[in-house]
Amino acid sequence: MSAPVIPGFAFVEHLGSGGFADVFLYEQQWPRQRVAVKVVRPDVPLTDREKYLFTAEANAMARLADHPYIVSVITAGVTAEGGRPFLVMRYCPPPDLGVRVRANPMAPVDAVSTGIKLASAIETAHRSGILHRDIKPSNVLVTTYHEPALTDFGIAGHMADVEGDNDVRISYPWSPPELLDGRSNGSVASDVYSLGATIWHLLVGRSPFSIPSGDNSTRALSARILHAAPPATQRPDVPPALDRLLQQCLAKRPEHRPASALELARALQRIESAAGWARTAVAVEGDRPDASVGVGEAPGASGSSGHASGPSGPSGSPGPAEDATAMKPVTVISASGPRRIAAQDPSPLDPDGEEERAGVPGLVWAGVGVAVLALLVGFLVLGGNDREEDPGVVVPTESQTPADVVPDVLTEAVALTGSRTPRGVLFEWRPPVPVENGDSFSWHRDDTDEYGSTSRRRLLVRTDDPVCLDVRMTRGSDNSPSASQCVS
Repeated sequence: MSAPVIPGFAFVEHLGSGGFADVFLYEQQWPRQRVAVKVVRPDVPLTDREKYLFTAEANAMARLADHPYIVSVITAGVTAEGGRPFLVMRYCPPPDLGVRVRANPMAPVDAVSTGIKLASAIETAHRSGILHRDIKPSNVLVTTYHEPALTDFGIAGHMADVEGDNDVRISYPWSPPELLDGRSNGSVASDVYSLGATIWHLLVGRSPFSIPSGDNSTRALSARILHAAPPATQRPDVPPALDRLLQQCLAKRPEHRPASALELARALQRIESAAGWARTAVAVEGDRPDASVGVGEAPGASGSSGHASGPSGPSGSPGPAEDATAMKPVTVISASGPRRIAAQDPSPLDPDGEEERAGVPGLVWAGVGVAVLALLVGFLVLGGNDREEDPGVVVPTESQTPADVVPDVLTEAVALTGSRTPRGVLFEWRPPVPVENGDSFSWHRDDTDEYGSTSRRRLLVRTDDPVCLDVRMTRGSDNSPSASQCVS
């Protein structure tokens, strides 16, 4: 595959191809660094629509370039041969997140942390008026520091303009029902849906409505996304609250989902807190202003270019002298002796060599200091056992190795039946294991997207319409697989 000649960049290798562009690895000559260059393919007609999409992607990524979880764009241009638009972006080594979790799904703690970081990026885009509209695992790269980085804003749109789009490119497995049936061209709620589907994928290794070894054609996937109940991950180590949150993100109706990416991030943080996991910070511009810097205290706040010319006080006068950068002369002594740094105004040296003689007492005192320090350390280590233990230190008396988080008990689904009665549809179920105190059964109605929980083993749905119900058993943090039953 031929890569375009771009002045100032040396081609290294081809990284991959997308819907209408190729991605290459180049070596930027100055400043020297490796970069990813996205170039419109030669076989793609450069219509006004394609040019607009590429320009919109460049502008969207440039506006969000300083976000820690968004791939930053460095520059953009047009190739000399063929006039093919290109984007120069920060290089993130392959593979993308979708490939990484295909065989090894993420641990819940890592998936939740990644979800918070991506939600931060999406919330920042939304606050800038940008909808991504193509959030999926393959559009999440991984930096050299193992952080997620959202990319491919190729079909992003401005909130005020998306409803006027004549055509919308979508990725079916992660797209919400309203994009599939044409009710919407994209919204905050649709991005929240796609993010929820992406987190689900990180936990399971496939999209929510795909079936292993089943019919996963576009038509079959679309039918399940439009009509099937949001599935649970069925992983015993996934907290029930996380399963419920992801099912809420995958709700058929946009108003039933979290109202924003930030609201989803906060919900994920609460799951972290409840599970005792390390807290992941939300990185949203303006979400946590720095109260330590007052108005007029920031560099350049007085309207200058930020270059101090002298001491500065609270009133905006020049900064303190110790903040200034200055050249400091250094006197290099022989390696056999101590090193001495000269002062700004060095005193004249005695021509008879008094400086060298003054160094001898200094060495003697240094040796005495080392000996005293060694005696003190020996006393603390060997003779300090009788002192009281620091009350702020807790010394463990037994192993702190945690037990299994969730016992693997509920491995089978409930036996669910349904029948129509004069009062409505009666669903009944038999648990897969003997019921214990605290056990409950979670249910979900497909027709109303309603969720509930009960300790009973039956549920009467008062309706004359066809209805489907999903039921699973919950014991502490353990969940059984979901059972489904429909009654017409």
